[in-house]
Amino acid sequence: MGQDSVHVSRIRKSRGQGFERELVKRYRAAGWWSYRTGGNSAFLPDVMATNDSTGELDVVEAKAGAKDHLYVEWDQIERDIFLINGFKLYPKRRIVLAFKFLSKKRKGDGYLRRELREFYKLVPEDMWDSLRGQTICCHYERGNDLPDYSPPFKVKGRRESESDSST
Repeated sequence: MGQDSVHVSRIRKSRGQGFERELVKRYRAAGWWSYRTGGNSAFLPDVMATNDSTGELDVVEAKAGAKDHLYVEWDQIERDIFLINGFKLYPKRRIVLAFKFLSKKRKGDGYLRRELREFYKLVPEDMWDSLRGQTICCHYERGNDLPDYSPPFKVKGRRESESDSST
């Protein structure tokens, strides 16, 4: 049992790290400077991306998984708030929660094929106090109530009607 749980946690961690690397590549392809910063152990967000020509800074918490729910703990958002407050030269500073739901979901002894989906959500400054202490959940079917964010790159698993409504 111990070996299985270690193996499963390594798989989960590698999914998240792979999504972080993918986000860095997408931001860079869109002309942004982007870097994977080391995540929780370094008391930093998963990804930072800046666009000096437009004065934008995105601080990204990335979650990837095969379950129906993905979570971001408040302490991660709190450290992002602390960080973006140190970058006041960027007039457009955002905390972005990126959720990637994989196309295979474990069901019993096998896998259920489903549509790959990604959600990008903002944590606006005017909501920080009301969200304090909460865990943010994103659901595979319906996302969550946070405002949508349209990143500067193509989003995988987004239907045309969704991309039209979020611009």
